[in-house]
Amino acid sequence: MISNGISKLDLKRRNRSQILRLLRRRGPTSRIDIAREIGITKAAITIITNEMIAEGILYEKGEQRSPDVPVSRGRKKILLDICSTYKMDLGIVLERNQLHAGVATLWGEIVEKQSVPIAPSASREEILTQLEKVYQQLFYKNGLVPEQVTGVGICVDPIYFSRLEIDEKEYPKAERFRELLAQFVRVPITFARLPEAAAVAEMEYWQREQPAPTDNLLLFRCCGIMDGAAIIEQEPYRGSHGRVLQLPDVQKARAEELFWDRLSAEFSETGTPVAWNLTQGSPQRMKAMARDGVLPMEDEPFRRIAEGFAAQRASDIRYAAGFLDPSLVVLMTAAEQEFWLRDFLENALEGLPVSRSRILPDTLFLAGAGLASREFFCNTGGY
Repeated sequence: MISNGISKLDLKRRNRSQILRLLRRRGPTSRIDIAREIGITKAAITIITNEMIAEGILYEKGEQRSPDVPVSRGRKKILLDICSTYKMDLGIVLERNQLHAGVATLWGEIVEKQSVPIAPSASREEILTQLEKVYQQLFYKNGLVPEQVTGVGICVDPIYFSRLEIDEKEYPKAERFRELLAQFVRVPITFARLPEAAAVAEMEYWQREQPAPTDNLLLFRCCGIMDGAAIIEQEPYRGSHGRVLQLPDVQKARAEELFWDRLSAEFSETGTPVAWNLTQGSPQRMKAMARDGVLPMEDEPFRRIAEGFAAQRASDIRYAAGFLDPSLVVLMTAAEQEFWLRDFLENALEGLPVSRSRILPDTLFLAGAGLASREFFCNTGGY
């Protein structure tokens, strides 16, 4: 006999997941308000939340009080919240020539973080050895066992794809790389592009700290190419081909070529004296300096080029925001050399609800940790 519908366990998991998502977004909430928001009875919510309290997932934070409302004699609303240390989230990010890894609580509070260099010429075996070493250190230094961890979220820079046997067309499934990691990773694994993972982390960890928590946001990485991610109704929006808010490869190359052409055309001893002195008149050094984020704004031509580039990128962001209508636009910097563009974009995006990402170059692992928290905690109902 074929059974239709969902099982009791699936229904329970879905209800628990809705509760966790609500608490993620709103913060401490009473049972009756949870029932009203989710649309099931208070009796059912009481049963479910009491079970989650017994498991250590939730806890009673105290009575709901408001300075503007007189204390009543009736039954008080008891606020529930997520126990941040019920489990830990792990994140690993391979970005440029750095391996970022760390442990965070379920609210994104940093417990441990590490950043170690990866040699540009490192082989697959050397990268995997470094990954295993860092992974084991995170567990050992924090006294963790797999049962205390939700899972690990991993973001891999495309420059490592060929070495790690990752097919760009099938990323973020990365089945072959997953098999290689499974030789030493003993917790669930999930992958995503860095901007998407960062957008998920913004939603999972810090939305309730916003003045107006949102279910819809756009995150843009402040780098030389158009790269970002969209969260619509609390879910990552990937489109048909998984390239939402990404510039096509041909346009990426052209945009970068135009940027360097403009810098090179203006580079001279009289026109850009600060840059000329810093690089001893070498165009190659100037290009390397600019790639490292050292773009002397004292040189008016360079400042004009930077402002023009930021204006074009701001136009792209406004165009995307006009279609997707987010409540928040988040600007993320994954490296120090991206700070200048973030600063220019903040000015160029005046009028849009813009905020800076909590994820910084030295805490990139939080993107992966937030991804793991969503996939293996919220989506599973804490099971």
